[in-house]
Amino acid sequence: MSSQEQSENKTEVKDKIRHVLTEARVILPGAQALLGFQFATMLMKAFDELPGSSKVVHLVALALVALSVVLLLAPAAYHRIVEGGEETEHFHRFASLMVMAATVPLALGLAGDLYVVVLKVLGSMPWAVASAVACLTCCFGLWFGVSLVARARKSSRARQPWSSRPAEAR
Repeated sequence: MSSQEQSENKTEVKDKIRHVLTEARVILPGAQALLGFQFATMLMKAFDELPGSSKVVHLVALALVALSVVLLLAPAAYHRIVEGGEETEHFHRFASLMVMAATVPLALGLAGDLYVVVLKVLGSMPWAVASAVACLTCCFGLWFGVSLVARARKSSRARQPWSSRPAEAR
């Protein structure tokens, strides 16, 4: 591919920013809904019946999901305050970092609450731990693992000489 073709295929900064803000907008309602349910759970009679350790795990999970919401909201404030509403590559990097960072506490918060629910329903610590670990494995595996493998495959195909690429990749 010539350098002119590569520059024509580059995504413009304004489009990258639109994409990353859309990603944040897609994740945010789910995180906010989970946070709302976490707060509401604390007001229910069944919450008082949980063991103290489960209440602490729920509190930590609530704090993690709250952190995730804050990280998802940060790009909007940063865009207005720091960048003055301008579309810059620096803002795109910041917003991308915030969206990626928000997924870590969100996954941990989901796993923590799943632990509490499974422990309450099944009364089994091993099943509760296994469920939380499975949740984390799924979240991190699908969100990061699949993406990293796809990126590695894409970059290895890009390094192959044209003649050695499979016909469908040309």
